[in-house]
Amino acid sequence: MLSIASLRDKIAFSVINVGVGGLVVASVIVLLVRSRNNPTTNEPTTSDLRKIHRPDMTLPLLENTIDIIRAARDGDMHDRTVEICSQFNGEPILFRSIGMPDEIVVSTPEAFEDVLKTQFRNFPKGSFMCENLKDLLGDGIFAADGEQWVHQRKTASNLFTMRALRDSMTATIQRHAIVLFNILQRASDSGETLDLFRLLNRFTFEAFAEIGFGVRMGCLDSDEEHPFQKAFDHAQRALLLRFIRPGWFWKTQRWLGLGVEGELKKDIEVINATVLGIVEKALARRSPNSCGGANEGQDIVSLFLDSTGSSPNAENQQSDPMYLRDIVVNFLIAGRDTTAQTLSWFFLNLTKNPHVETAIRSEIMEKFHETGVEGTDATNATMQDVSQLVTLEAALKETLRLHPPVPMVPKYVVEDTTLADGTFIKAKSLIVLATYAMARMQQVWGPAAAEFKPERWIDSTTGKLVAVSPYKFASFNAGPRLCLGMNLAMLEMKLVVVGLLSRFHIEVQDPEKVTYEVSLTLPVKGSLDVKISRATSPTEPAFA
Repeated sequence: MLSIASLRDKIAFSVINVGVGGLVVASVIVLLVRSRNNPTTNEPTTSDLRKIHRPDMTLPLLENTIDIIRAARDGDMHDRTVEICSQFNGEPILFRSIGMPDEIVVSTPEAFEDVLKTQFRNFPKGSFMCENLKDLLGDGIFAADGEQWVHQRKTASNLFTMRALRDSMTATIQRHAIVLFNILQRASDSGETLDLFRLLNRFTFEAFAEIGFGVRMGCLDSDEEHPFQKAFDHAQRALLLRFIRPGWFWKTQRWLGLGVEGELKKDIEVINATVLGIVEKALARRSPNSCGGANEGQDIVSLFLDSTGSSPNAENQQSDPMYLRDIVVNFLIAGRDTTAQTLSWFFLNLTKNPHVETAIRSEIMEKFHETGVEGTDATNATMQDVSQLVTLEAALKETLRLHPPVPMVPKYVVEDTTLADGTFIKAKSLIVLATYAMARMQQVWGPAAAEFKPERWIDSTTGKLVAVSPYKFASFNAGPRLCLGMNLAMLEMKLVVVGLLSRFHIEVQDPEKVTYEVSLTLPVKGSLDVKISRATSPTEPAFA
């Protein structure tokens, strides 16, 4: 009789030798059976319904499998989506891939509102997405549905409205920003090139570890990258592949510990070791025997535990490290990734559009002179100070529009339904909100949709910010799942930018070569090399 170990070795050898060809042949058989049993999947059932579009590269049997795999391999998935969505003016498009649920891609504000608000209950995360993300996100708020999501959402909503959290966050960001400024000052003095994306990831990891959990990681000014950072980024890229590969394939890889799934397992071990260590320290601070007492901390984990103290499951939650682990990981992916990535794209956009940098710096100097903040480095900027910087907020929102933190958002279809435009959507499909593509749709944002134009956010008559529907500008999601930390994220980015631009000019090297990494979020691919120099006084006014 074969042992379990030898059986696994034999299966591993077979899987490797079968290769892609075997995968395709086996899956084609599945597809043929499915097409015979479901000949009208996602097709209109009456003449009154809008016929759904199919990409030009749709093939017999293989459908869109090859094109999807190629786009992921070549790293231009989001730009190919833009091309296809533009071809059909943003109307729903059906993609089919072997071994995967049907995917309907939408890229109009009307469709976003339908999915995120009007028919919200019919479009949850769903078992497909939750299963794909569970190894990293666990049962956290970004991978939860139903009562579990409602409970976490309600608790988190209370936290993000606490003034204590905002004040603590401002002080923490300013303290770590000084370390960041010193690193850039040394680079300016020496003339060395810095990887700004890597540095900003360290900064946000350091800041959010303290804001979230009251722990100082000590990685910002370190010569060595924290193992967690690398593992966290690798894990997100690996999980994306689960959305384009048949479930049986990646689950077999995971069981055998092969390929991407084998590496993912190691990454998750590193992540868990780091995060559970953070949780242990947070719980130790709350111990009655600790010097500070149980209720002294103003970090998110402490506030979260305080706020759940009266809930029915409070005792179990507060003693369950994995429950707290999921909170930590979900908070980090929201805080660290959104901020570091957005700021990286922001400084890339400034390099490509130097007049915008001049306008923002002019606004900073003028506003801080009015408010009496001493010096020109704006180190002491407050929430009130940065909230008045209209040009800066417009430029940050324009960056978020063109470079949304989550470029594609899949939702599960619970029941057969029809969208507001008359498109029939079959149950058990996925509907994908193409946020990155919608930002580049001319019928949504005008002829200059793909261009970086912060002035589109400013009323030319009043000089005030223009209100835009969250279903048109969906970078922070919309509807019941609107990002709770949106205002705090904007606050952090403003504080950092004000400090940086009042001190430095940051020039990205070879800006036209910078592109994105295909991942769950929208990170810069590779490094973002920059040269740092001392900022000079602005000579141009803000936008006219």
